[in-house]
Amino acid sequence: MLNQPRLDEIMRLITLHQRVKATDLAQSMHVSEETVRRDLKHLEETGKLRRIHGGAILPKPNEEQPFQVRNRIQTKAKTRLAACAAEQVEEGMALFLDTGTTTLALAQQLTRFSELRVITNSLDIGLLLTQHSDNQVLMTPGDVRRNDNALIGPHTLAFAAQFHYDIAFMGIGAVDLALGLMDYEEPEAHLRRVLAAHCRKSVMLADDAKFGHRTFINTLPFSAVDRLVTNRPPSADFIRCLESAHVELFHP
Repeated sequence: MLNQPRLDEIMRLITLHQRVKATDLAQSMHVSEETVRRDLKHLEETGKLRRIHGGAILPKPNEEQPFQVRNRIQTKAKTRLAACAAEQVEEGMALFLDTGTTTLALAQQLTRFSELRVITNSLDIGLLLTQHSDNQVLMTPGDVRRNDNALIGPHTLAFAAQFHYDIAFMGIGAVDLALGLMDYEEPEAHLRRVLAAHCRKSVMLADDAKFGHRTFINTLPFSAVDRLVTNRPPSADFIRCLESAHVELFHP
């Protein structure tokens, strides 16, 4: 059983010091290091900290966490979200899946299809669909970004703009009530703007942790996308905002 007062104390200490050691936490709270490691794992999965060797650090506010860390956060939420998004897919469609942990979860759902044409700038998504399905997979060109195996740059944008997709599935860094859909890095923002203009349906995938969060780059206004898929209903303010922008909201 997780102990909420202990979790709160860990967050108080890491907010104060920016970094904590598991051994120090175990001693100060009179619990085992195994208990502390379990607490840190839970807090990382909810996006509140990042585990490092021997302890944890506080993520920087305008810096996206590494792909391997993000892939451990909100895993159940992303699976539910991806299953909901996959319901919009039909055999024979041409899809674009951009890079990200949520779109990777969607790609896992798409392995049950066999007649899709999938274009992606994610090496991980390309390999997954090639190895575990009969769908046609087309990779964009581009420079390989080593921290998440994404293909980025002007060649990626030019290639993506050559086609018209039935659905473009996109991840996003944050969903802000006033500023709309936001990203941490310019390559993602540029690509998502291109995709939104070259598809029949633009679908944004955002788990509930993205709502109410603000990052560095204004990527798109809500009105620029057709649908938003999340794992559970957002607040009433967000629902009203999406409705006024004529964005269809989907969730399990």
